[in-house]
Amino acid sequence: MILIGAAHVDRIARSHPPYRPQASNPGHLTERVGGAAFNAAMALQQFGTAAFLVSVRGGDAGGASVEAALADRGIGDGSLTWLDRATPTYTAILDDRGELVAGIADMALYDLMTPRVLSRKHLRLQLDAGAALLVDANLPAETLLDLAYARRSPVAAIGVSPGKVGRLAAALPRLAMLFVSRLEAAALAACEPDAEPRVFVQALTAAGLRRAVITDGPREAWIVEDGQIFAQAPPPVDAVRDVTGAGDTLAAVTLAECLNRASFRQAARTGMAAASLHIAAGLSPGCAETCRNLGADLAPLRPIA
Repeated sequence: MILIGAAHVDRIARSHPPYRPQASNPGHLTERVGGAAFNAAMALQQFGTAAFLVSVRGGDAGGASVEAALADRGIGDGSLTWLDRATPTYTAILDDRGELVAGIADMALYDLMTPRVLSRKHLRLQLDAGAALLVDANLPAETLLDLAYARRSPVAAIGVSPGKVGRLAAALPRLAMLFVSRLEAAALAACEPDAEPRVFVQALTAAGLRRAVITDGPREAWIVEDGQIFAQAPPPVDAVRDVTGAGDTLAAVTLAECLNRASFRQAARTGMAAASLHIAAGLSPGCAETCRNLGADLAPLRPIA
């Protein structure tokens, strides 16, 4: 599978006591390689699906960390390097439960991933060989549109954030599936976040959406297929390790399962199981059967009228 999008340095600060806004909170800071496309590639690798990632990075220590992380995990690396630029970063503040309080994304370098840049011969050959393409909304809107309409194989997308998900609007009719949070779906559909599911889906379906998984943290997700909506409760998570990358894991595993001829609904259930395992303890190599079994054991889908 080919992935195009974010692979950068994540800095994660977590409060030890319950988080107090506008105050100094005792906690700890960790630094690691992350980004939506990188997180998805990691999940695919653990799930047993080969991944080839295309991103951009700077000629700095952060870029070297990204390059090393891809090599260490056996993920194909088709990334482009701008030696005079800084590698993008994402800084997240988590509360004592591991839930996101705030995040700052310094990611202007991704704006250089234009259709012209991605038309380089070695990248075209990789794209043509991929069974499917997973992109994220860190890419410019023109690039997302170009990729969606130029590909014959399935193209899926990750919404990333309410501020960036609008870049996918024009590409919706050509996407095989979309993965967004409730807030991202509201931004894309131009409706209130607390609107009824039917309001979201009617607006997005009218814009060309065919399949989607709309998540809402630990609450029920909505699985959307051809205008139908199904509520699906995720597996319970007793202890939260980290929510960062859970949605990316869901997207990657769902798409991989669809390529393995699972129905979209069952693939989404397996993806939700993988995301819950990621949140609780992280995915381990060869986790595919565990994810499938956990997904099959979820409560039945509940149709929403």
